[in-house]
Amino acid sequence: MKITTDNCGNPVLEQFSVDGFIDCAFRICDLIESPEYFNFHISASSEGKVLGMDVAVRKDIKGGFDKQMTLVKEHVCREGVIFFIRSGTESDRLIAPIACLYGLPHNGAEMVRKESFTAISLHQGECDLWKQPLKIKLFGRDAEPFDESAYYESFFNIDLANGFVYWNEKDQEYRKPLICGLTKPSEQSGAE
Repeated sequence: MKITTDNCGNPVLEQFSVDGFIDCAFRICDLIESPEYFNFHISASSEGKVLGMDVAVRKDIKGGFDKQMTLVKEHVCREGVIFFIRSGTESDRLIAPIACLYGLPHNGAEMVRKESFTAISLHQGECDLWKQPLKIKLFGRDAEPFDESAYYESFFNIDLANGFVYWNEKDQEYRKPLICGLTKPSEQSGAE
């Protein structure tokens, strides 16, 4: 897949859309390994501005399915992927273009400081992030007590070897909860 980038190597955020689904591409920067996580910054470009945030991905994610394609419940990772703010401006600028791509209004509110996701690898068997791209399904706001109106899903595909992440839309019905989940609560009224 050919990726269009800006002069600094950041992918153009809004370049991928298939059958009405929005898929966002990001460049991986500043990769650091801790004992439990791969920690890195992701960045993209939209209308000449750099957007991004910090991300942590569990290193011990295992294939979520057995040979019969049955979910292996022990391989479901709570806090398997975590989004963090790196710089207020760069991260805050990320939400408005995504809301715009989703066809939702956004008042420029700040991004939350942290959003954790339950993660399931869409692979079978062992996963080695250094050797193969990893496709992960993210579940946002899935904790108890469960609030169906706040719940959302997306895909987070990581290609460490080539230095890219693809954050892909799962279903258009999750657009509003995703934007609300990533926007500070006191400002969410503008994302309605």
